[in-house]
Amino acid sequence: MVSLEEKKLVNKAVKGDIESFEKLIRLEENKLFAFALTISGGNRPVAEDIYQDAIIKAYLNITKFNRRSSFSTWLWRIIRNAYFDHIKTEKRWGGINIDDIEGFEPSVVDSSELELIKEDRTALMRKLISTLPVPFMEVITLVDLQEMEHDEVSELTGIDKNVLKVRLHRARAKLTELIEEHRKYFE
Repeated sequence: MVSLEEKKLVNKAVKGDIESFEKLIRLEENKLFAFALTISGGNRPVAEDIYQDAIIKAYLNITKFNRRSSFSTWLWRIIRNAYFDHIKTEKRWGGINIDDIEGFEPSVVDSSELELIKEDRTALMRKLISTLPVPFMEVITLVDLQEMEHDEVSELTGIDKNVLKVRLHRARAKLTELIEEHRKYFE
């Protein structure tokens, strides 16, 4: 359900009000960036590029927003498409190296050893999720990590809810296999 505040902000943003557009972004900023971070396998520089590209595209195309979905759902789609554009670019320049763990250094700002281990495991989990086939990676990210409702994920991805449920089940099973294969890193 789209809030009245969002409707007002969208109306103003469509008319060129930059402040309203920025407010719309800030409403969901953390979740949107977390989505970009997850689909990029936890690689922060890639996630930042994807996120930035998506925000620019959204700003340049705000007048094309048809209001049939929420603004955040529209942004999810743009981030998703920016990720696919990134993959195409990477393939053109030699592919994505799954073993490249650059960008996974945990923060050491007054963190305890337990926090560092948790951050490492989170980075590994994002990396494992990013190795799943894109349809699996996408539904696990949206449903399990972003905690979106099945209806919203179905609308965002354009797949039937029943297909979504099957895909999610298969994605979870595949992720479980990957975790088992890399169990030593989780102990």
